[in-house]
Amino acid sequence: MNENVNNENNNNKDNKDITIKEVSKYEKENYKIKLIVLGDSGVGKTNIINRYVKDTFIANTRATVGVEFFIKTFRVNNDVIKLEIWDTAGQERYKSITSAYYKGSRGALLVYDITRISTFDDIEKWMNEICEKVKGPLKLMLIGNKSDLTNDRKITTEMALEKAKILNLPLMETSALNSDNIQKVFENILIEIYKEFKKEKEKDKNFLSDKSSGIKLDIEEQKDIEKETENKKCCL
Repeated sequence: MNENVNNENNNNKDNKDITIKEVSKYEKENYKIKLIVLGDSGVGKTNIINRYVKDTFIANTRATVGVEFFIKTFRVNNDVIKLEIWDTAGQERYKSITSAYYKGSRGALLVYDITRISTFDDIEKWMNEICEKVKGPLKLMLIGNKSDLTNDRKITTEMALEKAKILNLPLMETSALNSDNIQKVFENILIEIYKEFKKEKEKDKNFLSDKSSGIKLDIEEQKDIEKETENKKCCL
């Protein structure tokens, strides 16, 4: 993949102090992250996940029925994170089944096939759907899969970058066949979600600190009021 396809360069400096290491699934997690992989049927969602989780590729994979999910556990800096990767069916007839599984998602990979324009055109549909279903913080990434099929390419890098700019999404091209950028995609979105968790934790910490200070102030004020009342009683 050409370097200009990855438009996440602005985050590289922020991520340099974050380390990721896969650990045993039995480690107790500090955070649990639900990541959904979305896109039309046949774009390679299952192979992207299988390449990442199992380092395998099956040329003629069966269409996903409903939803399947996989788990990997990481130590990110000093926190243990359990990453749940949900593989969703791209067929319209499973829409009512899979939409219920959006709940609790913190991130999504929006996948299209670089050789099929219809899958590229449907990205907005998938983005709108998950944004409607998930009201909380959500990290999204645009993924152009099957980058190894250079002779069959229909969606150029320029087209993809233009859409990524319009949708305000980071873009990466991948190949589940030869494993190009697969590891990087999942690590990048994991880091972005992790940073969001840390911000939320710090915000909650500050809120509790402010709340605690407020309670202390109220107690001191109450003591002053009681003292003043007692003095008035003495003067009667």
